[in-house]
Amino acid sequence: MRVQRGYLLCTIILNCLAVVVLGGCSQVVARYPGVEIAERRPSAPQSLAKSAAHIVDKPMRLIIPSIQVDAMVEAVGVLASGDLDTPRQNPWTDVGWYEAGPRPGQRGSAVMDGHLDRPGGFPAVFWNLRNIHAGDKITVIMSSGKKLLFHVTSFAFYPPEEAPLQAIFGDGSGEYLNLITCAGDWIPSQHQTTLRMVVYASSG
Repeated sequence: MRVQRGYLLCTIILNCLAVVVLGGCSQVVARYPGVEIAERRPSAPQSLAKSAAHIVDKPMRLIIPSIQVDAMVEAVGVLASGDLDTPRQNPWTDVGWYEAGPRPGQRGSAVMDGHLDRPGGFPAVFWNLRNIHAGDKITVIMSSGKKLLFHVTSFAFYPPEEAPLQAIFGDGSGEYLNLITCAGDWIPSQHQTTLRMVVYASSG
C-alpha cells in the first residue's frame, strides 16, 4: 500500500530510529544510545583545521541507476531537539548525509536519508527505493570529482523501535553506505509510518 502523508514523518526520519522507546516517538536523544559512531573531531590547531577545511572531500551526488535516482546530497546534522535534520535547499529531491558520521569511502557506515513522498502523496527522491535489489549499483560522486562505487548487499524493513542502530550507524568492519526512508502504512494518531526501510550497501 502506498504510504499516505509519509512526508510528515520523514522530516525527522531518524528521529524514531534514535528513540528511547518509552512512549512512541516522544522521547528523543541527540545521540544514539549504545551505538559507537566515529565522529570527526579536530586534532590539529584551529588555524590549521580552517586552512584544510576546503580540501575535505564530501559527497555531492547519489546515483542509483536501477531506480532512476540522481540526487544532490546535502550535509545534515542533529538539531537541538535531537532530531536528524533533513535537506533544506531541495527537501523533496535531495538526500541528506549524516555529516557527523563517516564520509562515503571512509571506514564505517556512512548514512543518507531521503523523503519517500511529498505533500499530496506525490513521489519524492526515495519513492522507488522499495524496488531496489541486492547487487544494484550505487555511485556517490564526491566534491573532488571522485566516483565511489557501492553494491547493495541487502535491505530490510523495521518497526522504528526495533531498528538495529549498531548495524545502521556503527558498523566499522568495512566501508558501507546505508540509505533510509519511510515505509509501511501511515498511522494518523502517531503521525508516523509503521516501518523504516534500510538499504545496506558495501564498497566495491
